[in-house]
Amino acid sequence: MKSKVVYLFVFILFLSGCEKNDSSDFRPNQLVLFQVEHVNYAWGYSHSGIVIDSTGNVGYFRLPENWHSPDSLGYISESDMNDNFRQLSDVNVTITKDALHKYYDMLPDASQGKLSEPYNRMADAGVTVYSGFLYLPSLKKYKQVLINQWGDWQIDNFSPEAGEIFKWLKTVYTGTLETMHNNQ
Repeated sequence: MKSKVVYLFVFILFLSGCEKNDSSDFRPNQLVLFQVEHVNYAWGYSHSGIVIDSTGNVGYFRLPENWHSPDSLGYISESDMNDNFRQLSDVNVTITKDALHKYYDMLPDASQGKLSEPYNRMADAGVTVYSGFLYLPSLKKYKQVLINQWGDWQIDNFSPEAGEIFKWLKTVYTGTLETMHNNQ
């Protein structure tokens, strides 16, 4: 009888351990999750933006020396992404694990969203590209998911998930720039 109680106790402990579904354990198998990049050639060249890594840290770049962009199909090699990552400055902004988990989980559906043709929206504003990235280990490449392109040439992603990610990324980007401004 005593051994049945011990087995029952061990079984209950096992089950309670299996029920844990905590987003604090969220660890995607990639370094970079999201990026916002602004480029403008009007009245001089500007190139800046933020990168959100898999731990929730936000890094900032401004006029990087050797920035690598995705190719025409939206792929960027792991080594090029790592090189970009090394060019970031820390801005002491962190995203919660819950938010990372929520918005990263939307990326596969956002990647299936229909994209508009580029259309002219502004003049001299440059272009701000809001992206997520899905890592493809078999290729050792990241696949860019275009969430939205805003500015002189607009491109919309019509998936509802892209709309939610876009609202969130705009808030993170604006908040990061405000934090940096306030810390100067």
